[in-house]
Amino acid sequence: MRKALLIEDSPEYQHLVRSALVDRFAVVVASNADEALTEVSKNTFDLILIDVGLPGRDGLSLCEEMRKDPRLSSTPILFVTGRKEAADVVLGFAAGADDYIQKPFHPDELRVRIDARLKRAASSQASADQFAKGELKFFVGRQKVSQLKSSDKGGEATERDLELTPNEFKILYHLAKHEGRTLSRADILREVWGENLHVVERTVDKHICSLRRKMGALSQYVASVPGEGYVFRSQVKIVPLRSVGV
Repeated sequence: MRKALLIEDSPEYQHLVRSALVDRFAVVVASNADEALTEVSKNTFDLILIDVGLPGRDGLSLCEEMRKDPRLSSTPILFVTGRKEAADVVLGFAAGADDYIQKPFHPDELRVRIDARLKRAASSQASADQFAKGELKFFVGRQKVSQLKSSDKGGEATERDLELTPNEFKILYHLAKHEGRTLSRADILREVWGENLHVVERTVDKHICSLRRKMGALSQYVASVPGEGYVFRSQVKIVPLRSVGV
């Protein structure tokens, strides 16, 4: 059965959503943003429902952070909230939501709108989840990167998976998605570790050093820009490792 994460502090609406989706999803409930992020770190979800007016940190900033996570880039996120002003709806979509459902709602409306978003997500999943940069192929949902290797004898190309940690994948993913743009260490820290964790910038250098070792000759895609940060360029000519001393 598919799994949904409901981020809602009201017991009444927790029960209502569970009842509406009981035959379609296993619903996991989080009452605030911290609980939601913990659940996301441990589980994979097919759908996320967020109330804007959460205790503590609001649902808008939570949605924005989730959208930065490569694993959630194509996961449907819907706001289910009592905020009804036009400005609230605009902010909801700007935060990265796929739909904005206002309370109170009928269970049938919730199911129909969820079905519509899931169908749309499924139709775009294949193209959104995979992309290639040079000799690297990214599988975003699985947090996997493979090296594409053409056959010397004219046969089919083969793939070699890079054994990356989750943070190494996120660093490489964000550099590749911003190809040609130099990202500072602070930029990378925010993208990978978030705003609220106290991680020193030197941590970025250590992770990129490990990442480049695993990339082998393709480590030349990731270049250091002295005094600025790092940049990804897939159009560079790859030189054998013995020549560059990686």
